[in-house]
Amino acid sequence: MSEKRTATVRMEEGYMRVTIQYDDPSYKSEICKAITSLEKDLDIYPEVLHRRDSAKQGFSTVEFSGEDYICSRTCGEFVEALLKQLDIKECVAD
Repeated sequence: MSEKRTATVRMEEGYMRVTIQYDDPSYKSEICKAITSLEKDLDIYPEVLHRRDSAKQGFSTVEFSGEDYICSRTCGEFVEALLKQLDIKECVAD
């Protein structure tokens, strides 16, 4: 587990993104499992990007944009549930 789990959140009108860095491949697996579980539970399918910077480090980004999310709170619910599942207590604004 990462010593200190944080997420970077960016919100604009009609757009929301959360980025979670990892420095352990097992944490990346945990992130992927949480995203997949929430997609199924909430019937929400955001754009997800995984970037690997090295064998152990990288980040996962979940993005919501477009008309499906502009007038809805579902993306916020998804992000809050994701952070809770991953035990992330600190967010940094982007």
